[in-house]
Amino acid sequence: MDAEYHSMPLSFGDTAFRCTIVPRFCTIYRIELAERWMNQSERAERLPYEFMPITGWGRLPNGAEMVQYDAPMFFSFTEHSLLHQYPNMRAECHWHIDLEFTHIIHGHMWYFVNGEVIRLEEGQAIFVNSRQLHYGFTEDGTDCEFSCTLLNPARMSAPTAVYERFVMPLVTDESTPYVVLNPDDAHGSELIGRIVQLHDAKFGRPDGMRSSAVGDMTLADDTAPLTVLSCFYAILRELTVIARERGDDGMHDHAGRHPHVATLAMMVDFVQQHYVHQITLAQIAAAGLVGRTTCTAIFRELLGQTPIEFVNDVRVRAAAELLTTTQLPIATIAAQTGFSSASFFTRTFRRLMHITPLAYRNGMLRS
Repeated sequence: MDAEYHSMPLSFGDTAFRCTIVPRFCTIYRIELAERWMNQSERAERLPYEFMPITGWGRLPNGAEMVQYDAPMFFSFTEHSLLHQYPNMRAECHWHIDLEFTHIIHGHMWYFVNGEVIRLEEGQAIFVNSRQLHYGFTEDGTDCEFSCTLLNPARMSAPTAVYERFVMPLVTDESTPYVVLNPDDAHGSELIGRIVQLHDAKFGRPDGMRSSAVGDMTLADDTAPLTVLSCFYAILRELTVIARERGDDGMHDHAGRHPHVATLAMMVDFVQQHYVHQITLAQIAAAGLVGRTTCTAIFRELLGQTPIEFVNDVRVRAAAELLTTTQLPIATIAAQTGFSSASFFTRTFRRLMHITPLAYRNGMLRS
């Protein structure tokens, strides 16, 4: 399959620029303004934080997840969740440009990063670097309470020199897809403490479960955005120190990226971009430039699902969002999320969520 190169104009707020689509891992869009800014000969140029959309959940055309941050001046997104709230007690396999920090509050969880699976125990946390394929799940059916915080370095308004010297080496470090953080380690304890601070800046207390809409959020105090900024720089410093202490070996002695991760990422991106339409196994395989047998084998090995099971999983998650954020009829939601009929949607939703769509909607509205 020949790669296609083309440019397209983009405009976010008062900022307009052009992005070029190039064949890279996950077909990542390289933004020319960002490239010029990172070029040593043009350090004076600053990349405005508007270079990525920040309003509303969704996906960029390259498959990257877009994150809705907690408030206009709140430069992080934090959720406090239970694993049983997710279909099949597993998050959706995804990637994004944001740095992610997941902290295990009670119980334990397994975490997939680029083909590696790590078990996280109560009190531990994990840092997942930018553009890594990842998700959390259970292997033994037990629940887990956790917090998840996302930070986008581009929103922190770091001076150019700071961004080039500290941020770029971190987010482009291919030897560091993730770092497991232990509370009994000095660096781990410091980083976990900062993660808890970010959590408390939003929720106001360590054990706060939140069910109200993001738009209705009232921050614990009006200095919370400053807490987020200070925590970001403290986290960046700690990760930089860890990298330097471990030398050229990187921050984590991991087994390396699984050879099929790039292929899986392309197929996952295809499904996440086209789930509203009819999707066949052949189409998914073609997106990964492999045959149908290899496609199925990769999904089973890395995600524990068949490709079609993954399609239904993505559709159910999208439907769950519509059930709680709109008043659309069940049949309309089924059609808008790619299901062939309302009855098939209801059966699939109930099988994955262990509740009917209507009961799910009513329960979420009551909460």
